[in-house]
Amino acid sequence: MLEPNENPLEAAKRELLEATGYKSTNWVNFGSYLVDPNSNVGKTHLFLALDARYTTPPDSDDLEDQELLFLSKSELEKTLDVGNFKVLTWTTVVALSLRYLANQKK
Repeated sequence: MLEPNENPLEAAKRELLEATGYKSTNWVNFGSYLVDPNSNVGKTHLFLALDARYTTPPDSDDLEDQELLFLSKSELEKTLDVGNFKVLTWTTVVALSLRYLANQKK
């Protein structure tokens, strides 16, 4: 969630640090999208954090119960292919990230 007067990239940096303890200075912006275009409410901002480095223990104070998983590229692709991401934004950002990384190698 964006804090008042916070831009989406700064929010992504804050959320990454809070949820995982990682920081990145190399970000790819995949754009902003309406979550419910019929109602014109809710917007999601999608980013890829490259070269992220662990800096501090996670500090998720909003009662999130999370487990940080480290997946290889093939594990990530398989997880995407079988539909194991249960949130549309997760599926979208993983698919965009894999596409982006594949295009960088060309």
